[in-house]
Amino acid sequence: MGILCSFEALYYLCATFTIMRENIIQIALSQFHQLGIRSVSVDDICATLRISKKTFYQYFKKKEDLIEEIIQHVQQHFVARCMRQQKDKNSIDILIMNIREIKRAMEKESFLFWHDLKKYYPLLYSRYYDLQRDVVRTTFEQNIRCGMEEGYYRKDIDVEMLSYFHTVQMRHTFEAMIEDQQHFPLKRVVDFFIDLMVHLIVNEKGLKYLEENYYDKIKK
Repeated sequence: MGILCSFEALYYLCATFTIMRENIIQIALSQFHQLGIRSVSVDDICATLRISKKTFYQYFKKKEDLIEEIIQHVQQHFVARCMRQQKDKNSIDILIMNIREIKRAMEKESFLFWHDLKKYYPLLYSRYYDLQRDVVRTTFEQNIRCGMEEGYYRKDIDVEMLSYFHTVQMRHTFEAMIEDQQHFPLKRVVDFFIDLMVHLIVNEKGLKYLEENYYDKIKK
């Protein structure tokens, strides 16, 4: 009986710890998006959650640790969402879907969050983009090879070079887009990028599929 009670108590403590940690992440993420990372202090987060700074530091040793955790949270959520949407889809659908998912994620993100991350936490910003680059490159290369096997993509594509181009181009395009949304609305940029990328890689069969399905898939 004593062992069972100890196990239940340990389970409860672990669950409570996980819930509080997640609450801190969610509240901080919301405030960072609204006000920017620089303007939100640990005191602000604690006040919203009605916890002491001592409690906060039991979960995160410093603000930078919290920011890093948030970045990982955003990345994991993005990857998981993409994976769920890929079931029973062909390579063209998946490519368009992934780019649209980036568009959706960008619409949710705040300029202040990424601006402050890049300006005040350059190492974390660089680490995030390194991780994002690796995920995008791996996913894109898998998509290209799959599209070749399905007969939608050209067989003569230099997969490694195209993957590099896609990754670099995407990063610079969306970074510039964040800073210049007034001149180039997000939807216009993403639609153009999809049109450019898919026409670069598809063959005759893929082009036919695009003509039958393209606009319905990117304009929703």
